[in-house]
Amino acid sequence: MTGKLKIGVLLDGFLIQAWQYSVIAGLRNSDHAEIKLLIVESPDSSLQPKALHRINPVIRFHEKLDNIIFGGKDSYSKEKDIRKLVDTVPGISVKKSEGGEWLFDEITLSEIRKYELDVILSFGSGTLKGEILEFPSYGVWYFPMSGKNGTAGLTAGYREVVTVEPVTQASLAIQNAWEGGDKVIESSYESTCSYSIKITRNKIFWRSSLFIFRVLAGLQRGGKNYLNALIDKNKQENEIIGLQYRLPETAEATENIFRNASITIRKMIKKIFYTDAFSWVLCFGSGKRDQVESFQDNFTGFKTIHPTKGKFWADPFVISKDGNHYIFVEEFIYRKNRAHLSVLTLDSSANLLDRQIILDKPYHLSYPFIFKYDETYFMIPESSENRTIDLYRCTYFPDRWVFMKTIMKDLKAVDTTLFFHNNKWWLFTVIDETEGISGCETELFLFYSDSPFSDHWESHPMNPVVADARKARPAGNLFISSGRIYRPSQDCSVRYGNSLNLNEIIELSETGYEEKEIYKNKPVWDKKFKGMHTFNSDHDFMIIDAYTYHRRNLLDFLR
Repeated sequence: MTGKLKIGVLLDGFLIQAWQYSVIAGLRNSDHAEIKLLIVESPDSSLQPKALHRINPVIRFHEKLDNIIFGGKDSYSKEKDIRKLVDTVPGISVKKSEGGEWLFDEITLSEIRKYELDVILSFGSGTLKGEILEFPSYGVWYFPMSGKNGTAGLTAGYREVVTVEPVTQASLAIQNAWEGGDKVIESSYESTCSYSIKITRNKIFWRSSLFIFRVLAGLQRGGKNYLNALIDKNKQENEIIGLQYRLPETAEATENIFRNASITIRKMIKKIFYTDAFSWVLCFGSGKRDQVESFQDNFTGFKTIHPTKGKFWADPFVISKDGNHYIFVEEFIYRKNRAHLSVLTLDSSANLLDRQIILDKPYHLSYPFIFKYDETYFMIPESSENRTIDLYRCTYFPDRWVFMKTIMKDLKAVDTTLFFHNNKWWLFTVIDETEGISGCETELFLFYSDSPFSDHWESHPMNPVVADARKARPAGNLFISSGRIYRPSQDCSVRYGNSLNLNEIIELSETGYEEKEIYKNKPVWDKKFKGMHTFNSDHDFMIIDAYTYHRRNLLDFLR
């Protein structure tokens, strides 16, 4: 497609929420689209803000209280005036009926038709019907968590918090553009903040503000075929779009406040006695990574390796050679609140022979992913604090590593994992584009290249290929078993390091990606463990990590 996509924006007025403002500001500077028309509710419209009054006052009080406690500078709902931002964009004023329907007369429809819009992006409340839905080439787009009439946004995130749902969905959909009803074209599942509606909403609305730019860029490149591919990718989401949540009555809503307060108090008490950084240990035993059954045996009988006090070991990657097992780990120092990378040497009987620091930087390091190429070992550590993905080469195994090059920069990426398949190198990594509002848990991006040392990694057209905090983040090496590709991943819903998943990759190509979860593993074999998040092996040596809560200890900060 040549030229920028032409966008119309539907608004209730010129005072809009901060996340919506960021979308419009982005569109004003986009290389792929431009705002051609504003369709704004007339000031003398008959519609009154009755939706606010339909919300139980107890729920409204709950939301306001939550906002007072947890609202911050990054509030998605902060009102901003867009008049200066769009002062050169032509606008059309449209009335609404008392029932909330946008009223487009023939003159208004004729005027809108002249702009030959590709997309109408709806930020407005009320109902759209009739010809207007057929005008844009690619339909009217809206955010289902805000609802077609804008009322669902008043409760989005509320249901998930009070019912203790592990994840909350953000999505972008096309209204009545294809047969069969509305279609989701982008979706993401964020980890629900169990104690705060506001924090949960911040996640889903700021995340959804990113959807527009990705989809428009892909649409400009691939046209309707790309859009249909997105619809197919999100076909399961289409089955639940538009489901209505029955808001609780006063008694239940009051009970929700006290239940939520109880969760918050427990969290505060826990924070007094325990650090945010857990206490991780390594667990190892016999088993082969290329045997799926090894993942499913709950690791019963695995032995543990404990570090000395004041630190933990996590993110283990293992290389077995010369009769020893070399375990590369994140070594976290509590008093520094930062980690470096170390290698542990175990003999064939799994006795710890040595520990050496292999990489230490003034920023946090973890997840020492290691691969072999042309008889040389290379490593890509997690260095998101430095906003880079860096490559290191081993000059003397196992403890001497030198910086080789930066693969990617100016991004917050974690747990980068390479995989060679069909003469391509595939780079899996989780990238946080919300600048810390959500975190590095939700979106898995895929890139490919002919060489692991490439200066240019091609972004997969379906990025992010996984957008779900329950299964996006990598948890170790991909592997092949019986001709099938498997990707270990973390379940970061509820809390970081909740459990491990094993996903079978159904399609891995330059145009498509599909995987399905086949098994979830929690540390049920030992009651003291609360979760785990890495799975690796070499030959018949298998290793994972697991954690308990770490009690605050003054000595940790004095060592």
